[in-house]
Amino acid sequence: MYVLKEESEECNLRKIDESWLWHRRLGHLSFDHLMKLNKYNVVQNFPNIEKLHSPICNPCQLGKLTRTSFKTKTQPSTNKPLQLVHMDLCGPSRQKGTGGECYFMLVVDGFSRLTWVAFLKEKSEAFEKFKVFKALTENQTGRKIKSIGSDRGGEFCSGAFKEFCEEHGIKREYTIPGTPQ
Repeated sequence: MYVLKEESEECNLRKIDESWLWHRRLGHLSFDHLMKLNKYNVVQNFPNIEKLHSPICNPCQLGKLTRTSFKTKTQPSTNKPLQLVHMDLCGPSRQKGTGGECYFMLVVDGFSRLTWVAFLKEKSEAFEKFKVFKALTENQTGRKIKSIGSDRGGEFCSGAFKEFCEEHGIKREYTIPGTPQ
């Protein structure tokens, strides 16, 4: 249960009548459910509740709000290709690929939003696929990968991966679990 401060706000834009009073008393129960209480005579001396044409109240709207949206960026975080590369491993999928792949590694360039996908049979193949991706993109673009952004998945936190990044001067950045933004 959440406690809502209703000092300055009244339910449904200051409309107070018996329907709204029962709506508030029963924890902002929907009007459909209030009508069912009346129809099946669940509560003694319950008033006749009619469905309103606009049953919206501010506390109900706040209760349904899950998360405020993030502000839209006006400028990219990077100013050159491969300055920041975002990576994630997804799977296992229910349907296997034509070569028996159950996983895929997604790599997105933070500047251009160019996306690469590598299909994997096992999670353990991620490090080898990254080495191939790094060699291919650096050879084709003439630029080096400066930084990698990823979640704290084990495939990107291994000792071998850490050592490889240190050896090649690649900075690693991790997102907070459960917040991909």
